[in-house]
Amino acid sequence: MSVGTFNLVLITLGLGLLIWRGLIATRVGLDAHRRGFTPFESVGWALVAVLNADRYWWGARLDRLSSAEARDLLQIKAQEHRLQSVVNVRCPLCDHEINNALAVAANGELYVRRQATCPHCDFRLDACRHCEHFLPVTSGVSLFDRYGDFSQGRCAFYRATESVRTAYPHHARRLEAMGYETLPTPKLIVDSYIPLDECTAFSLKREYLHENGVPWINRQRIALIRLYKRNSRSC
Repeated sequence: MSVGTFNLVLITLGLGLLIWRGLIATRVGLDAHRRGFTPFESVGWALVAVLNADRYWWGARLDRLSSAEARDLLQIKAQEHRLQSVVNVRCPLCDHEINNALAVAANGELYVRRQATCPHCDFRLDACRHCEHFLPVTSGVSLFDRYGDFSQGRCAFYRATESVRTAYPHHARRLEAMGYETLPTPKLIVDSYIPLDECTAFSLKREYLHENGVPWINRQRIALIRLYKRNSRSC
């Protein structure tokens, strides 16, 4: 391919991209105007859409939906994922639906309702394996598995006194030479499916929830749950 032909291809691709992004921006601007945004705001959202149209579609636009439109959108999106409601999830173990499992805090963070439990197999979403304090076992795990073994691990929040030979086997001799026989270490979690009895510090890590078989954990879901909450108050 000659240099001239290559440059022509690049120019064509560039123009195609500009036209495509321009169409997206135009669609956003027209929709924003129809939703009651001022001309200045509509142009602003159109410009934003050139880089990230989702900020409008799953942000500002949702606040302008009528109750009927919100209800229809929530129903459609839930059905796309085989759910009765956007706040429900399907159990990754038995595929039964766990009702009223998710919520969004005032700061916009997604969280799991405490003791959100599958009615069929008792799987709990607030188990250690979904908590940001959970440290999966990485020893002996394949390098291709970046997340490690989720069946057991340790809790970075709660600590327990443990023998250095058990907790730090590779450094035990050095620690014992320094006079340490036991040390407070991240608490051992034998079964990550069961929350620690004393735990009041559960904090959802969305990546863990997704990696453990619960799909559709993203910004769109958070936006829809907020819409669900708003629409429930207005009904």
